[in-house]
Amino acid sequence: MSRPTDATTELADLYAFCSRVLADPPDEAAVERLASEGFPREASPQALENGFRLLERWRGGIDDPAEEADELRRIHTRLFVGPRPKMQVHESWYADDFLGGPLAAVQRSYRDLGIRPTAELREEADHAAVELAALEILAGDGDEEHRRAFLAAHGWWLPELAEDVQELADDPFYEGVGWLIEGAVDADAAMLGLDTGALSQGYDLSPSYERTPSVDPEEFPYG
Repeated sequence: MSRPTDATTELADLYAFCSRVLADPPDEAAVERLASEGFPREASPQALENGFRLLERWRGGIDDPAEEADELRRIHTRLFVGPRPKMQVHESWYADDFLGGPLAAVQRSYRDLGIRPTAELREEADHAAVELAALEILAGDGDEEHRRAFLAAHGWWLPELAEDVQELADDPFYEGVGWLIEGAVDADAAMLGLDTGALSQGYDLSPSYERTPSVDPEEFPYG
């Protein structure tokens, strides 16, 4: 296993931030903390710079952290929760497969790679927040081999997810998050020698596979 570098530590922090705000909107304390912090003026790739600029614009418009937290809660609900959310943030939805194939595949990847995303995440295993948390863990550990394996198998849908968040968000905060997801995945892929445009589903969705879950759902807490 490689030791984490400054670049992978920053990458882990990006994945952690994106995971948290997809799972739950920032509360008042988080808004206050973000409002007091500046964001980088320059970043690479360009998607990261776009995201930080939008978050800086959002930060500059905060007058009351409590009111802003309430607004972000409403925005998060419209985007991701519903009852009729603007978008779905599950790998299964992007794979157009609702018979359990992608869900079982990502559960198997967590098991095989020894990944245990935090139990605080209530979402299913193929939810973007959980998959980004898995990448956070791998980046934080400096585990390039396992991170490459996970991104090669499950990173194919994250660029499209990022674009959808950018397009469907009607506020600078979540639009910025969409750009940060795109930038984090692009930066990670570049570090690992992967081409995000060439990523595809790294698992078999044949009928026999779909009918045979790789792990016992009772033994796996995510989904």
